[in-house]
Amino acid sequence: MLDMRYHVISLVAVFLALGIGILLGTTIVERGLIAEQKAQIRSLRATFDELKQKNSELNDELSAYKRYADESRAYLIPGRLPGKSFAMLAKKGPDQQALASMSEAIAQAGGTVPLTITISGPDAYANRDTLSNLNTLFGTQLDANAMRDRVYAEVVTQLKTASNTGILGTLQQLGVLEVNGTLAAPVSGAVLLGAIDPEQLDKADVPLIKAFVSAAFPLVGTGGRDTPDYVLVAYKENGISTVDHVNTSPGQVALVMVLQGTGGNFGSGKEAGRMLPEPAGP
Repeated sequence: MLDMRYHVISLVAVFLALGIGILLGTTIVERGLIAEQKAQIRSLRATFDELKQKNSELNDELSAYKRYADESRAYLIPGRLPGKSFAMLAKKGPDQQALASMSEAIAQAGGTVPLTITISGPDAYANRDTLSNLNTLFGTQLDANAMRDRVYAEVVTQLKTASNTGILGTLQQLGVLEVNGTLAAPVSGAVLLGAIDPEQLDKADVPLIKAFVSAAFPLVGTGGRDTPDYVLVAYKENGISTVDHVNTSPGQVALVMVLQGTGGNFGSGKEAGRMLPEPAGP
């Protein structure tokens, strides 16, 4: 009986010792982990403070450069496009801020924007009545794609010659374009604001660009802040000059210089080689 009690007490003592050992060990480990975590938190806080300071400095520097760009525009734009006029071309629902920025830059350079033409997408030519009326207007028997190209060619012809500007009103009545402003005389060139919809790119933008290139009439492809890079890359591949971010001061300066006659691809996008054209030689 004594031996059994001895064994029970011994076992209890062993388990009690194990429990105390585990408790002490856990406490020591936890203290070590807590100390390590506190050290990591101090390190992260220091890193965060450093990044916060650098971010503040970069924001201040960016703001300074933006102010510089905005203020220097007055020295770079005026007088570059005296007496020249340009048509704006866009798709339905265009970036109004980008259109306004381009018109403002052209006006500051001494030029004018007598009209803006909103080009309907390919769906407009899918309407049988519209297609029939267009064929009657041109005396043709064309399918939807060929008629789209015919309309684009007519737009280019009128911008280039202003020989029959009334036809633009007829095309507006038929629903394939919308004209805001008046074409009283030939314009010096046109500016195309890029579409965001990739479906429009191949079925509307590229055929329109080809019509200008075929007629050897100046067209500059532009993009606003939200225009994807691939749009202007496609414009470049189809042989026209491009300017991205035209709703910024550098974009406006680059646009005016391109309209002045300096070809190339400018801005900060993938298609651009420089922010601005190189200075003219001596």
